[in-house]
Amino acid sequence: MNSPSDQRHIHRVLSGEKDAFRYFVRNYQEMGYSVAISIVKNDMDAKDAVQNAFIRAFRSLRSFRQDSQFSTWFYKIVVNESLKQIKRGKSNNETVSFKDDTKDYGPIFNEAMNKLEVEDRNIRIDNALNLMKPKEALVLKLHYLGEQRIEEIEKTTGFTKSNIKVLLFRARKSFSALFVQYKN
Repeated sequence: MNSPSDQRHIHRVLSGEKDAFRYFVRNYQEMGYSVAISIVKNDMDAKDAVQNAFIRAFRSLRSFRQDSQFSTWFYKIVVNESLKQIKRGKSNNETVSFKDDTKDYGPIFNEAMNKLEVEDRNIRIDNALNLMKPKEALVLKLHYLGEQRIEEIEKTTGFTKSNIKVLLFRARKSFSALFVQYKN
C-alpha cells in the first residue's frame, strides 16, 4: 500500500492538479538516480533515464494499480528506462560519484571535519558500488537505500525471491570487502 502522502498526491495529480507531481520528483529523484546509475554507469544516461521515467510515470499514472507502492512501480520504470538507455548504446561505463555535494562546511572546525568524514565515506561507498556486479549493486541499493522489501524488489526488477536473496547475500559480502579495501 502507498503512504497516505503518496495516495493524496496521486489523487491530486489524477484530479488534474499537475503541479502535485513535483512531490514525486522531490521524493523519488535521488533514489531513482541511484538505481539508474547502478545500471548504466554514466551520469548523463542515468539522468536521462530518470527524467524519462518521470515522464512515463506521469503519463501512465492513471494505469497505476495502487495494490503496490508507488516507489516499487516507479523504480521498475527507472530500471526499464535504464535498460533502454543501454540498448540505445548511449552508455559508456563511466564511473560516477553520487557523494554529498554540500559545499558549505560551516564555520566550526568539528562540523567541517564531520562533513569531510561523511564525504570520505560516501566516496568509499561509491567506489565499492561501482566495482560491484550491476545486479548485486542494484538489489543492495533498492534494499538498503530504497528501503524495499524483497517482494518489492521482485516487482521492481523481475528477479525471483530466491535470486534476490542470493544477490543480497553476495552483494553484502562483496560490498563489505570492497568498502574495507577503500578504507586504506
